[in-house]
Amino acid sequence: MKGLEIHQKQIEAFSIAAMRAPALVAAGGVAASLGFYSANYSRLAGKSEALDLFNASWAWLLAGLLLTVLAPGIAYFSQLAYSHSIENHEHTWEFPFSTETRRSRIAHRVGNASRWLCVALVLLSIAAVNSGGIKFLHLVATL
Repeated sequence: MKGLEIHQKQIEAFSIAAMRAPALVAAGGVAASLGFYSANYSRLAGKSEALDLFNASWAWLLAGLLLTVLAPGIAYFSQLAYSHSIENHEHTWEFPFSTETRRSRIAHRVGNASRWLCVALVLLSIAAVNSGGIKFLHLVATL
């Protein structure tokens, strides 16, 4: 039991880090791109291709930030659904002492769907931040 408890704490720590990392990278990317824009405004003003790349880079970074902000909220709803699932088990004095009810099965399915949606949001966030970084590198190459 102690090993399982330690393992659960590690999973929790890694999941929090996995949701924070893209947010920090996206926020840093937005700040860096704004600094780049203000430092290179005169070079960017005359080039529509460079401005398009800057706007695309910024949009991808902001999308990554938005997805990362949404992920913990979905994870919270997932945990609420799992808690609701456990609360709605029917308890008896005979083996197996606890049985699923229709409400507990529905809540468990909602929890699973929310969990996988959270994973998808984090992965999409990472992909969006990467796309924003690639667009930014293309922008730097055009100047």
